[in-house]
Amino acid sequence: MSTAKLEKLKSADYKAPGGKLVRIRLKEDQGQIRSVKITGDFFLIPEESLGKLEKMLEDVPLREPELRLLVDRFFRGTGAQGLGVSSDDFVKAILSAKETV
Repeated sequence: MSTAKLEKLKSADYKAPGGKLVRIRLKEDQGQIRSVKITGDFFLIPEESLGKLEKMLEDVPLREPELRLLVDRFFRGTGAQGLGVSSDDFVKAILSAKETV
């Protein structure tokens, strides 16, 4: 029996209510995020905090309650601020990637 991973590539382009784009590219395996890359035309201050968020999302279940808790914890814990985007926008963007085939 093969033990190869069944990672699926998922992506989404999400427009925040203010018009900013949040682009998500992730690898998902058995309902968990294995890796994620977040780009777009938004600003996150400090800039290096985006990499921290991406790292925190690794091995997290691709489900709203867990994502919301983690993203909220990230913003509170790091003091990061999104210009034109909120923590809710990141959660919605990630969940919209889940819907892609």
